[in-house]
Amino acid sequence: MEIRALGVLAAVSVAASFTPVWAGPVGVQRNLSPDQSAVAVRQLQAKQEQFGRQLPEPPKGPALVRYMDKRSQLQDLINRIQGGQPVSPDEIDQALQPTYR
Repeated sequence: MEIRALGVLAAVSVAASFTPVWAGPVGVQRNLSPDQSAVAVRQLQAKQEQFGRQLPEPPKGPALVRYMDKRSQLQDLINRIQGGQPVSPDEIDQALQPTYR
């Protein structure tokens, strides 16, 4: 009985040690491909231009703060992508979401 228990325990240990090998990377950001980067930059630049056109004239108070925040966020993402830094697709999606006044 002890030999059988040791054999089962050994088999389970071996199986458990191979599990991390099959698992993909967790929490590791992937870089965008060059095509995806180019598309993302164009989309972010278009969003930045669109957002600038939506700015109320003359900008004051909270509207100005929101505008400066969003413009800075979009420009930061564009710079990071063009600089080759890793950018999460979720970050890009969030930046492209419609903004409400």
